[in-house]
Amino acid sequence: MLLYYDYGTVQDCNSYFIFLGGADFSIPSSILKRQHALFNNAQTCLGISGFSLSNSQVGILGNMICTLDSSYIQNSDPLIIEKLKNCGDLTASQVTGIQTLLFSGNTPYGKSSTWNLQTLEQLDPLPLYLNQDFWARFTSTVKKTFLQSFIPALRTKKTPVTKLQNLFTACNSNLRSRRAAGCTTDEITEAIITDPSFPHFYDSTQFDLCLNVTTLTSNLAAITQKVVDLGMERVILNKLNQAYPSGLGDSVLQLLGSTSRVADVSEIYTWNITSIDTLSSLMNPTNGAWTSEQVDAIIMVYLSVAGQTLGSAELNAIGSNICSLSVSVLNNITADNLKNANHVNLLSCSMDQKIVLYNIANISFSDMQINSTEYYMLIAPFLGGAPVADIQELSTQNINMDISTFLSLNSAVVMV
Repeated sequence: MLLYYDYGTVQDCNSYFIFLGGADFSIPSSILKRQHALFNNAQTCLGISGFSLSNSQVGILGNMICTLDSSYIQNSDPLIIEKLKNCGDLTASQVTGIQTLLFSGNTPYGKSSTWNLQTLEQLDPLPLYLNQDFWARFTSTVKKTFLQSFIPALRTKKTPVTKLQNLFTACNSNLRSRRAAGCTTDEITEAIITDPSFPHFYDSTQFDLCLNVTTLTSNLAAITQKVVDLGMERVILNKLNQAYPSGLGDSVLQLLGSTSRVADVSEIYTWNITSIDTLSSLMNPTNGAWTSEQVDAIIMVYLSVAGQTLGSAELNAIGSNICSLSVSVLNNITADNLKNANHVNLLSCSMDQKIVLYNIANISFSDMQINSTEYYMLIAPFLGGAPVADIQELSTQNINMDISTFLSLNSAVVMV
């Protein structure tokens, strides 16, 4: 509530910002530029000038620290590092500021030459974001010990694949590629795979040389759950293509996870996607993003199986990837199937796609038009493709259009 409180009515600004410091600053709409206004008020109230924040100022600002860039972070009291641990995410600028402050040696963590396992444990969760310059300060033994508990904790929190990939790259950046004729690291066995730090400390070349096809196919789920490096994922697909020359089937595809994203379009067309479970698994957004071409290929392969259609279950599986489908494919969606499917964000759809989906949705919810409020709630996600006449009709109803729906409208319609 305090995030949107009328600051002009605040009598004790110091107390206001003390309480505001516990808020979630990811909530304010970027459209309203609320965060900038709040910090401007805080500067005036707390006497903040320049980019240096005192211990007291950092303590009062609390979670508002999560909105500041490196200019403030690297020049402020070291308490700012502790406050940044509470942020839901960190920008590249903020990471630069954190590392600059840490490398200065003027924090409770001391000089980098003294850093050890305890340092990594005390910095949690920040090591997820820090780059290779930070990780280069630790020995392989220290990193491996830390990662054995850190990686499982990150997976439990459902950390996005992209962040895990960045962590892997930062940790492994000092590895020299070993282009030996054979495996010079440990042969990858089931015991190696179960180590929580696996596959850290392998580069993609050694990963390829040390992993045989039999071990891969016998431990596919365990391996793909842990491997996030793009080079290693390419190795996995190459070996699977050797094991299944006629194309990967449902049982294999459902276990690929983020590895599926490195497949090229021609490769996808060799897959055998025959079940909705496989389609749902492949479309799972937690495993990373697909390109439009990849999504189109996956759907085409799925629809090539006799009897497969874009039913409600398929639409739910595809989610926002629906914007990757061609207009001709979208035209095959029936009104009933769209009506019974979950609504998704269509902002990335082209105008032609939005028009097709709106026309289908308008039929889907036509029986709800007698209740303008209920009809609006159902049709709102599709209004980006609505013609002028339909928007004008809605404007005569007792409806309050939210800002995100308004921004999704065709600009030509808005200007009429």
